[in-house]
Amino acid sequence: MKLKRYERNPVIKPEDFKKWDIGAVFNCGTTIMENGNVGMLYRAVPSGYRKNKSGNGYLDYVSSIGFAESCNGYDFEIREEPVITPQYEWDRYGSEDPRITRFEDGGTISYLITYTAMSSPAFSGEGDRVAVAQTEDFVSFNKHGVIIPGVNDKDAVFFPEKINGKIALLHRIPPDIQIAYFDDMEGMLKRDEGYWKRYLENYAEYNILERKYDWEAEKIGAGPPPLKTDEGWLLVYHAVGSDHVYRAGAALLDLDDPSRVIARSPVPVLEPETEYERYGDVDNVVFPEGAVVKDGELFVYYGAADKVCALATVGLRDMLNYLKGFR
Repeated sequence: MKLKRYERNPVIKPEDFKKWDIGAVFNCGTTIMENGNVGMLYRAVPSGYRKNKSGNGYLDYVSSIGFAESCNGYDFEIREEPVITPQYEWDRYGSEDPRITRFEDGGTISYLITYTAMSSPAFSGEGDRVAVAQTEDFVSFNKHGVIIPGVNDKDAVFFPEKINGKIALLHRIPPDIQIAYFDDMEGMLKRDEGYWKRYLENYAEYNILERKYDWEAEKIGAGPPPLKTDEGWLLVYHAVGSDHVYRAGAALLDLDDPSRVIARSPVPVLEPETEYERYGDVDNVVFPEGAVVKDGELFVYYGAADKVCALATVGLRDMLNYLKGFR
């Protein structure tokens, strides 16, 4: 099964910006807001960056996070100013790759935003940290800072509700996907050095999804936050193959024990095929970070070639039935 690309892709591109000086806009997380609209947070890089000497990355490449909103999931209105920007030592080289979890706990709803905070220049291979921000209205944002200390880590997403009374977080210390549990929000945010020391000494024991196929041979990472369905937690993830191409896969995790994989697609559900996915600042990339369900249709938002934001869709029931065939 393949996701169907929106015929008017990209949904957001650098040329859409009027107030910002933007060279690239990509890797977008999404959620359904309280007003029923689709809220989107995206990564934006000002123009003027240039290839480094090795040709494997860019200089003057510092990301911020912006906000856009859509009443139909296709057409987005872009806010004029960024909402999360580099401010501190731990994020001075950029705020990247936001995901949004609409988190409900005891009747209280807030939006938890996980993103990569860069304390070292992009493409250096160092200083990638998982940071968390929080909002209730997408107007004011509270930055809580880095939550996983002392290790390069990315692709973190919260489950939208507690599991067996605990807050659950997927993250990726390369090359596989791990899970971490916290008793409460305070415990998660306070960055308990003892907890993480014990965890990181044996982090492979917490792997829940490991590389299996050639198209995911290099590394995998969570995409959008898991979606709760009657068949299990639906996880769309990205994978990098031995050919260095970024593709998207899908899996079902057990509702009560998400470390147990119920089903998994043996082939990608989305891979670079169009010009905007094959050619950009980083060629051959589809990078899903946002997913919402509207009228039974699964909308998956993704970055394409590290240049634009795009959309692909599939019937939610069709996707679940497809995955059930690989139990």
